[in-house]
Amino acid sequence: MTLAADFRQHWHDQAWGGPQRLGLVAVSTGVDSMVLLALLLGLPRAERPQLTVVHVNHELRAQSREEEAFLMRWCAQAGVPLVVKHWPLVDHPAHGMEAAARQFRYAFFAAQLQAQTADWVATAHQADEQAETMLLKLLRGGQLDQLTGMAPSRPLPPGRVIHPLLPFTKAQLLEYAQQHQIPWYEDATNQTMVASRNRVRHQILPALKRENPRVIDHLGDYGQQLAAVLAVADRTLDAELATLMTSRHPATGQIAPLLARSPGEQRLLLARLIKRVAPAISARPAHLTQALQLLGNPQRATGTVALGAGWQISKEYRTFYVKKAEKFGKKSVSDFSFMVDLNQWQSVGDNWLLGVFSAPVAAERTHQIGLTISDWPLTVRPWRSGDRLQLAGGHHQAVRRALINAKVPQQQRSQVAVLVTAQGTVLAALGVKWSVLPPRQHTTTYYIGIQSVLAKGEQHE
Repeated sequence: MTLAADFRQHWHDQAWGGPQRLGLVAVSTGVDSMVLLALLLGLPRAERPQLTVVHVNHELRAQSREEEAFLMRWCAQAGVPLVVKHWPLVDHPAHGMEAAARQFRYAFFAAQLQAQTADWVATAHQADEQAETMLLKLLRGGQLDQLTGMAPSRPLPPGRVIHPLLPFTKAQLLEYAQQHQIPWYEDATNQTMVASRNRVRHQILPALKRENPRVIDHLGDYGQQLAAVLAVADRTLDAELATLMTSRHPATGQIAPLLARSPGEQRLLLARLIKRVAPAISARPAHLTQALQLLGNPQRATGTVALGAGWQISKEYRTFYVKKAEKFGKKSVSDFSFMVDLNQWQSVGDNWLLGVFSAPVAAERTHQIGLTISDWPLTVRPWRSGDRLQLAGGHHQAVRRALINAKVPQQQRSQVAVLVTAQGTVLAALGVKWSVLPPRQHTTTYYIGIQSVLAKGEQHE
């Protein structure tokens, strides 16, 4: 079969959609992303999604403007919409350029998913990059699940990121581009040996290929096998955790049943719990060792082990917790701001939980509200000087004035959080006042609950 036929079959197997779907294609003008775009446009019309190209000009290289101009011409000739976003030089950090660039790109992709109500954004990661990722994770150390590499898709609210080229090698993509005369630009920074990935790409992986030309295929197979085994293991660990935990918010468990397991099981259970409660952090082996030493020490009735990013494992006599360490009022805006997950309770500090639900919920305080698709994602963050609440009759009130009228002590006002829409509309100064939204079309009713951690824990006992 040809690459185009294999791609079409893979696309069909993954069920990523046909003409009823709206998709974004991340194109850098490199050979991988240009081939991805060509393959997507080459799908039969009955199977081809509605596509928009998204491109980030990082302003890192002299040829960036040339690449942007080329892509504008190419998309105009192909009749494909294009959205370009610049990352200004003044915003570039002095250190951590690669991570900052990635963060900027994916923030742009998420914004475009929201703005265009698209289902997914397709990136051009391929089999060689999958192998590089697995080798880098192996070299750096970490959790076993990181060795599975990239999944075919992953969430990027309000949609997903998909990786349609993961089954195909760089050599296959280059051959296809040459055969079909697809133009592309070569990024000169890909040849430097400064970045760890480039050293793996140009030194380590070629050496492995000389030992075994099929090393990329083998790494991909191992990743798939490991992912399947871990999926089964996670279901088993979740069932075991259900027998240990007494509350979910915050995650609360009994120490004695945990320590009754073998040392290996203790580590697996604790690592799984951390992943469920705080998926953004990694349960490092040293943290697990310290935590289990604390929990198993009869001479220490209380104590904590910091996990990073404000999370901690704490011991209080016969009970342990995995929770955020800082209270809301003591954290910076950037540390505390978070997007709301539908149908989940989330901590807003000072032992309070917030949840937005698609069905009525029992809580100490509840509020019903109509939201449109464009209102999502909702965000919780500290209030700012320009924030205003909507009042009946189309009037507005500054959040600051609402806090004064509610007689919130001045030293506590900075600790108040607001709930805002994707457009920045303030829905509430939490615990103080709700906005009164005017009637709108195409809304769905949601139920917002505010609950103390103690009351929520009592429901689970």
